[in-house]
Amino acid sequence: MNQPGISAKQRVEKEVLDTIISGLNSGDIDSQKAQDIARETLTTLKMLDEHDETIEKFYKNLSEKYAIFKFLYTRVKAEIVKARELSAHRKAIEAVDAGDIGKAQQIASGAITETDDETANFN
Repeated sequence: MNQPGISAKQRVEKEVLDTIISGLNSGDIDSQKAQDIARETLTTLKMLDEHDETIEKFYKNLSEKYAIFKFLYTRVKAEIVKARELSAHRKAIEAVDAGDIGKAQQIASGAITETDDETANFN
């Protein structure tokens, strides 16, 4: 599952969401457990977002003091922004947390299609 170009945070979002949907489809978990898992996941993802912000602030501070770090700051900032923009899985987890399993499956399916399209265009 270690896909190139996918951040650890995105991998967590995708793996948890895939497991929730699979568990719901198989009957291994009910909607209440899915919501509990989603809530716990969202809490953890929030901490990871805060970690990203700390890294971004660190590089920003260095770039303001030392011009040579401007490139690194710009790159890190762009990676963080891109990760946030591409995170449909988090929206799907939020839908599970809200009890809207159908919407979560729709979002996840759309993300899979989008990822497949990006992979096809890459080659």
